[in-house]
Amino acid sequence: MKILLSLVKVLFVAVLLHLSTTILGDRYKGSFPPPGSFPYGTGSAPDNLRAEIIETLARFQEGYVNRDQAQLEPFVTRFFSPDNTVVLGTMPQEIYIGIDGATEIVRTDWQFWGDCRFDLDNAHVSVHGDVAWFSTIGYVEFDLSSLLVLPLRLSGVFVRENETWRFQHLQFQFDLDLSYLILINVLLALWLAINVTAVIIVVIRQLRLRSSSATE
Repeated sequence: MKILLSLVKVLFVAVLLHLSTTILGDRYKGSFPPPGSFPYGTGSAPDNLRAEIIETLARFQEGYVNRDQAQLEPFVTRFFSPDNTVVLGTMPQEIYIGIDGATEIVRTDWQFWGDCRFDLDNAHVSVHGDVAWFSTIGYVEFDLSSLLVLPLRLSGVFVRENETWRFQHLQFQFDLDLSYLILINVLLALWLAINVTAVIIVVIRQLRLRSSSATE
């Protein structure tokens, strides 16, 4: 019985590890779909403006790969509009307003995150006048471990200021399938119920044994 219980525990932990690994897995495996796939569509931007946006995103990605803190202020000045800028990070409380906020999230990303790569060939890019919006996929390889690679979504709004495209809105999002969390919660709740039931049974048996001993 004890051997069977140990096997069940090992199987349970293995299932949880598999599910958690599936949730945190990099669905792009360090590479992107072939050019022309466009998971979010191509967008409405004409070729010349699309090329400008893609070039801007490429330079933005370069900064996130190099992560040179000495270039932090010039980087933020180059890529973020001073007017009404909002940057949303991957966590619920990561809401950054204005240039100071943009500086803070870039600084912490460069210090504690990892190299970011974006699928620029397949980005959705649309333009209307001096406003452009885009969305694309990507991934971040964390400095903590080369095995910790999480898929990303990147989307944002550019405004053209003095012939330069700058972010007025930018959002990072982990592209994770969280539906497995429901299954994990169900398994944990079931496991908790089984263990609580087992404890109750043991307590009842002990009480009965004590009661029997007292009557004798």
